[in-house]
Amino acid sequence: MIHNDDSMVQTNALATQFTAVIMAGSRAGIDPVAQASGKTHKCLVDVAGVPMLMRVLESLESCPHVARIILCVEASFKNIPEIDKRIADCELERLDAAGSPAASALRACKLLSDALPLLIVTADHPLLNNEILDHFCSHVLTCGDIGAGIARADMVLERYPESTRTLLRFADGARCGCNLFSINTPAARAAIVFWTQLEQERKRPWRLIRMLGVGASFRYLSSRLTLADALATLSRKLQIEAGAIEIPFAEAAIDVDKLSDLALVESILRDRAGIISPI
Repeated sequence: MIHNDDSMVQTNALATQFTAVIMAGSRAGIDPVAQASGKTHKCLVDVAGVPMLMRVLESLESCPHVARIILCVEASFKNIPEIDKRIADCELERLDAAGSPAASALRACKLLSDALPLLIVTADHPLLNNEILDHFCSHVLTCGDIGAGIARADMVLERYPESTRTLLRFADGARCGCNLFSINTPAARAAIVFWTQLEQERKRPWRLIRMLGVGASFRYLSSRLTLADALATLSRKLQIEAGAIEIPFAEAAIDVDKLSDLALVESILRDRAGIISPI
């Protein structure tokens, strides 16, 4: 299901608060953004003078939909004063990351089954703000067992034509992922297990669709698969109810995977602050 209707949403959304899980672990191999900045983890790289992890954390701290925040990161991540203080003050909890983002999400899903719904975000999303969080959290509980944030690619590319994003090209318009997920019920674990199988193909959209079966693959390759079709097929395959929330803010689709992403995000933040770049 695709949801963007504001009716009958606000009351339920405000009555339910989320346990936010920040995925801050490193992927296998050398991260070019971290390496270029001399950091052990990409999320510690400064973006317009502030580590991107701190930008994400501060957005969650100020979000009225979030009651509890958990940082999912490797044991090697330590001696970060701002983080250590929050943990000591019981404002932030820590969960050891697994071998990949999907495996870490599965671990969180298992260990936090009594703390649903979970709001899953990534630490490399420094443009995440209260507008984006409020829109997502106010709507995602209508998705059923699990919901994901998406943005229309035409909106993103019109606003930021220099941005290079991975696109899912559906018959009713291409979409970009927004690195925002909600685990609403225990049944959603089936989707996280499926995610672990898909993870190696995250930059190859057609291979992701292939995992849904021959029929869905054919319709996708022939430009006849709509987003609603894909969600319905996924729901049937996993025997859950999966949905997507269209987020009307282009910045929701921009995370930092590459040095060009870092430059773009810094320029966006400078524009917001009214800072003129040096010549």
